[in-house]
Amino acid sequence: MSQKLSLKFNQSNFTEFLNKFIDLTSIDDVIKMKIESDEILMYSVISNETSITAFKGYTLKTKDFIENYNKDETLDFIITSAGKFSKNLKFFNSEKQIKFDIICKPLPDDENVLHIRTAQLTNDKLKISTIGGEEYRIKDLQKSLLNARLNPKNAKWNFKITSQDFSNIKKLSQINNEDKTLNITVDDGKVLFNEVSKWELEVDEINFKNSNLIFQKKYLSNINDDEEFINFHIFDNFILIKDKDSNLMLSFEQNFDTED
Repeated sequence: MSQKLSLKFNQSNFTEFLNKFIDLTSIDDVIKMKIESDEILMYSVISNETSITAFKGYTLKTKDFIENYNKDETLDFIITSAGKFSKNLKFFNSEKQIKFDIICKPLPDDENVLHIRTAQLTNDKLKISTIGGEEYRIKDLQKSLLNARLNPKNAKWNFKITSQDFSNIKKLSQINNEDKTLNITVDDGKVLFNEVSKWELEVDEINFKNSNLIFQKKYLSNINDDEEFINFHIFDNFILIKDKDSNLMLSFEQNFDTED
């Protein structure tokens, strides 16, 4: 049986919420939100039948963004055409209270999950409506699985970049924009970002093996750079870039010789 719920966004934090939502649209045009009483998991993912090639997700405190949500069930909201939807949401501002009215119903195989069928955001002047996407439109990922798979303690090796070096990497990549990839190289412990015969920037020095990873330039814009250092965690077949409330996971091609 369908249920109607009326929620309210935290007025002072709506802009921050929207900026994180917009960030996810550059991964893929479908976004999934899981709203629970304590946390909101919001993510976008590129995957095939066997693997995930790119993922970015934010884990946020519910109370910071939605007022007084205390239901036991999880709200499951799939937003298709997320890029267009985010452009519509930009017409809201933080000066007026934004209501979030939804119609939802339990999933057939899990009554503890309420799938949002329709949603309407209003601020007494503007109304923005959307229809929730079907479950098959995006891979369902559980927080417990993500926490286990994306644990930096399980990384094979790590390095960090200062925010200034990262800014220079982005600028150099844009200047030399004819190529879609750049290299992350470890040469006798020196970590280098480079494009062959064009530029090379040393960013760190670590106690590790020689290695070469191929990084897709388009994902540079998905790396948050508002902290002094950006930490890269290298697993067997993906890079994890983690900060206080987000995880960015990118599969990579590699060629390296391991040394103890």
